[in-house]
Amino acid sequence: MNSQTIKHQLDQLCHDLSVWETSHFQSDIAKIKELKSDLKTKLERFSMQEQTLSIGIIGQVKAGKSSFLNALLFDGHPVLPEAATPKTANLTKISYGEKPLLEVTYYSPQEWQEIEREAASSGAHAEAIVARELCKMMEGKGVDIATVLSQQHVKFPAEDVAELMRMMNDYVGENGRYTALVKATHLYFPIEELKGFHVVDTPGMNDPVQSRTQHTKEYMASCDVVFFLSRCSQFLNESDMDLLMRQLPSRGVKRMILVAGQFDSVLLDDGYDRDSLELTEKNVRQRVTARAEKEMENVALAREDQGEEYADIANLMRSMKSPIVASTFAHSFATLPQERWNKSMKHSFSQLTSLAQEQWNAYEISQADWQRLGNFNALTNAYQTARQDKQALLAAQRLALVPEIQRRLQENLNHLSGTIQDRITQLSEGDIGELEAAQALCQKRLRRIADHLNLEVSKTRDAANSTRRAILQELQQGLTTFSKIESRKGTETIETSREVSTSSWYKPWTWGDTKRVYSTSSRSYDYFATSDAVEQVIHYSNDSAANLQRAFSKVVNPKLLKESLRTALLQELNTSDANFDPGHFRRVLSDTLDQLVLPELKLGLGNTAEAISKDFSGEIRDNTDAEKLRMALQHSLETVFKKLSKEFDKQVTSLCNELEIISNSLADKLSEGLQSELTDLRRAFADKENELKTYESILKVVTQHYPSAN
Repeated sequence: MNSQTIKHQLDQLCHDLSVWETSHFQSDIAKIKELKSDLKTKLERFSMQEQTLSIGIIGQVKAGKSSFLNALLFDGHPVLPEAATPKTANLTKISYGEKPLLEVTYYSPQEWQEIEREAASSGAHAEAIVARELCKMMEGKGVDIATVLSQQHVKFPAEDVAELMRMMNDYVGENGRYTALVKATHLYFPIEELKGFHVVDTPGMNDPVQSRTQHTKEYMASCDVVFFLSRCSQFLNESDMDLLMRQLPSRGVKRMILVAGQFDSVLLDDGYDRDSLELTEKNVRQRVTARAEKEMENVALAREDQGEEYADIANLMRSMKSPIVASTFAHSFATLPQERWNKSMKHSFSQLTSLAQEQWNAYEISQADWQRLGNFNALTNAYQTARQDKQALLAAQRLALVPEIQRRLQENLNHLSGTIQDRITQLSEGDIGELEAAQALCQKRLRRIADHLNLEVSKTRDAANSTRRAILQELQQGLTTFSKIESRKGTETIETSREVSTSSWYKPWTWGDTKRVYSTSSRSYDYFATSDAVEQVIHYSNDSAANLQRAFSKVVNPKLLKESLRTALLQELNTSDANFDPGHFRRVLSDTLDQLVLPELKLGLGNTAEAISKDFSGEIRDNTDAEKLRMALQHSLETVFKKLSKEFDKQVTSLCNELEIISNSLADKLSEGLQSELTDLRRAFADKENELKTYESILKVVTQHYPSAN
């Protein structure tokens, strides 16, 4: 049986049973309806996930990300706008929508205060520079910043794509009225090529707001495939590596594709020293691959040094040792008519063909050459493989869903069928006097039954209290692992100047004249990234909460507790006492236990990294500040542990109190179940003939749909 068959079966079954939704069997029918709803929700989610591939892209601004994605996904059409400058780039998600729509998420007031604080600092690091630029952008705009930020999230529908693009200028344009205040955007285009994709284009910049850095990492972790784009001419330079390690989350990403882009540009740089296109290609590919092997291995080793929990990210880095060398322009030359080439494409084409004529013995670059240089087949295969792998995973989940739904359906129908058969037997063979006598006997033994069940609840409550401290001790041991933070390598451009003489000995009137000459150089430095410390705290918080709940669920498991209560009940009812036969009420008491709502542990900690992001940002170079960051990380982790311990104790106490309430009310609930059943039986006996017809009708529907129900 496949998922659609069982869905159709459930739809029809629920329709046929709907006439009896308010009958004595409404609880059983409600469970079947709930099963139908559960199946529908899961199938819709599978369908949505199968149809949509989430693609993320990382790369510096001006690395050609937008043109790359336009060529890869949209046949070269300029669907994705090009980022203006590093300071205005924000995280942008692009999806299909029936109508054009722009969703804007502004910085929170607290985040903007952080930007203003960073801008007011004397720091020369990239975050401080960007923050100052953002604040300067808002000068003279006449915008009430507080009012705008208070909106947080705003939707702007547009009549057509052209209006949407015009609208975007105010929010993502280099001189947009609100650009500096925008944290993220989500664009919806009614373009067929977008169906089946979510594209996440991340900002290639140092972000002055730590929460946005984390936001980017969360998006990356949820993507099916991530492309990291680096220019061939400056392949995996220090800025690239820093960006990769800043924006790549330490877990969650399953597949990454390293792309050496703008291949056409480096051919121009390298081709003048080579005798042919073949030799030029070979040299560039060898150089790029050697660089990837070196850098990815270095990063993998560094991650492994951080501990076993970073093994997955180390393996991911090693998977990127063989980059895909590609050219958006070359792909366009091979696939698009010349009238669709932009000015930059035409200039590149002219330069490459001239190079081939002048340096490569008048070689004419063919369509096959352009196709090979573009190398988009390899890129297409990469994300199609990701789609196929995803569909295979979802197909396996869908396959596992069917027998699970069948099992639950059979359990529900067996219970419904058994309840109906009990009722038929009672009305056909019994009398109300006997049932009243059996109910009275059960009522007399309720206290003893409840005491037996209370013992099971008490065991669970005692186990919860006794294991609480042991679980927290295990949690505390993780503090050491997460308190480590590794330094990074960065580069900066240094501008120097000096006075030089401009006088000439043969021009006396110039004697003493000078001019200032400027020069630039690069230097490397070590630093600690605030975002790394923030991520450590968030991971510790999430991992610890998950471990606590997992460990505690082994002690207090609602499903297991219900099973132990049911076992205890059956032991109490299965007695050899000739004066006590619970008869029909055995099922009633068991069903009453099934309807108990047992408490579960739920932990929530809020913003656990606020202390670090409030006091630190960007790159920490000074040794004193670095030590302060380490201490702040340690303090934040300890604060999380204390907060988690306090919340855990509070939740365990609350859970135990709820179990105590359930224990104290068990006798009353069992009594209510008995009284309700007896009242319903009296009503059924009063209209015995019609009731039997109703039961037979329900039973017929059940066996028609599921003959094995008994």
